[in-house]
Formats: sequence, structure tokens, C-alpha cells
Amino acid sequence: MSLIDLMTMAKPNKELQMKILSLLWNVDPADCFQCMRCTSGCTSLKLLELKPHEVNLLVNAGFVEELVSSDIIWACASCLKCRERCPQKASPYNIIIALRNLAVERDAKIPEVYMKAVAQILEIGFTQKPQTVTSREMQPFNREKLGLPQIRYPDDKFRAIFMKILGG
Repeated sequence: MSLIDLMTMAKPNKELQMKILSLLWNVDPADCFQCMRCTSGCTSLKLLELKPHEVNLLVNAGFVEELVSSDIIWACASCLKCRERCPQKASPYNIIIALRNLAVERDAKIPEVYMKAVAQILEIGFTQKPQTVTSREMQPFNREKLGLPQIRYPDDKFRAIFMKILGG
């Protein structure tokens, strides 16, 4: 279901709006003056039904439930370009992260790719395993060949802290 479908009969929810605003650090979506610099630099723009600056508008208007229920919050690549470009320090990135946290708290459907990333972090400490790359001369390079230190994989202490952060 698209966000537009969800919005047709929606009413603002001030309680949820206040909850999201309380989760934000040093970011007030009301500071956004819609310059659209966040949108012009967004790497995920083609995947989004809503433009990043519109996320601020919806939160300001109290339409948090619709954002939490949509796939829009999961399409953000977390590249932080919006944060770098925002002259008001009101980028939608922190709002999107707070909306994701609220979605997880409400047992919303989380995309499988995120669950795989969490499992990978618990296993090796990164979202991807170290890879061998090939140069233009078709020579393979790995960490050892490049003289990089061995990767220390996570121990039980790391896993416990990571799970605590995730709320598990």
C-alpha cells in the first residue's frame, strides 16, 4: 500500500509526533524551511515515494503513523548527504532513524535485508565479509597482500552490547 493511500483518510497523531520529537537529538524538523538541499543530494531519491524534505513536513504535521507504516523509512541509504547539506541542521536522517526505531518497537515488518545485515554484524562485526578485489591489471588483492592487519571478529562482549543497543 502506498503512502498516498494511507494518507487519504489519515488524521494527525500528536502523541506519536511528540514521541518522535523526543527521540531526536539536536534536530527539530520545524527548523526545516524546505530549501530541498537534502532532496537534491539524496542517493535514494529514485526509490522514495516521498522526498526527504517532505518527511520533515509530515512529522511537523503529525502524520507519524503513516510514515512508520510505510516502506519509505527503509529506503534511506543512510549516506548522510542530507545531514551534510542541510543549512538548518534539520535533516530528515535523524527523523528516519527515529521512525525506524518506532517501527521496530511496534513489531512492524522489517525488510529482510536489514535482518541479514544485523546477523552479519553479530557474526563478523561488519555488514559485509572482507573481500578480495581485483586491480585493473587483474591482480587479486586481499587484506594480507595489502599489509593490512587481521580483522578481529566480535566476541561475546560485543554481541551482548550490540543486542542491548538493539533492545534484545
